Amino acid sequence: MEADKHIAIFIDLENVYYGLKKYHLDPDHPEPSHNLFLRLQEHYGKRAIRMIEAYADFERLDLSMTSLQRKRVHVHQVYGNGRGGDERKNAADIQLCLDAMEVLYRVPDVTTFVIVSADQDMVPLLDRLWSRGKRVELFCLFDESLSKSSPMPEFCDQVHNLFEFLNIPQMQNLSRLDRMLQNAVIQIYEWYQDPNNAGKSYGSNWIKKDLMRRFHIDEAEVNQLFGKMIRGRYLEPYEIVVDGNIYYGYQVNLENPQVRKIVKIAGYMVS
Repeated sequence: MEADKHIAIFIDLENVYYGLKKYHLDPDHPEPSHNLFLRLQEHYGKRAIRMIEAYADFERLDLSMTSLQRKRVHVHQVYGNGRGGDERKNAADIQLCLDAMEVLYRVPDVTTFVIVSADQDMVPLLDRLWSRGKRVELFCLFDESLSKSSPMPEFCDQVHNLFEFLNIPQMQNLSRLDRMLQNAVIQIYEWYQDPNNAGKSYGSNWIKKDLMRRFHIDEAEVNQLFGKMIRGRYLEPYEIVVDGNIYYGYQVNLENPQVRKIVKIAGYMVS
């Protein structure tokens, strides 16, 4: 019944996408227990949800708009400024706030607003919704991207930790070295998945150079990282023969349960 549909969900998808990307996680994960959109529908119940709105510059995100639409998500393309890294900025959060305010005043049947974002710019919106007597629930990653002094939880009736909500709590308290290790495992796995590297081996020197460049670390740190991967059996030796010459390298050890978990959480299907 239409009267049951009292929940409106607004997702700052750009914010969530890059927050999860640090952990090689995909908000539209192929495994339902890790999929943000399916988990939201499961948590609240499809009958209770009036709308799910997602905002991002989809030209910069490796996400399928069609896949989201099939999950009854309304996608909003919001163009950015064309820059990368810390200088990247778009109007996704602004458009989200405008649309949420429109729903606040034009759709009185909506009694619960669900905001998925760790962006501090959402505080005025949360305050306005809460002060108008609406129930406000917030979903965000509980990591360094959410400042300990952030006032966001103060304007919400309930705050959800996305690590727990997406059934990946082991990712929350990773040390810097452990996070680099997981990212390094995925990088090496993806290197072998690249068709351009078919018939090649990824040597230790090249692996270390790539990790130094990617993580902005020095030689001592990369040696510590690589040594931990070897000692923990995250990697295994790999060799190929080309024109009678033997080339040595390393590949991820899929016999290691922890490696399998890292690769599967990153969205890859492994048997």
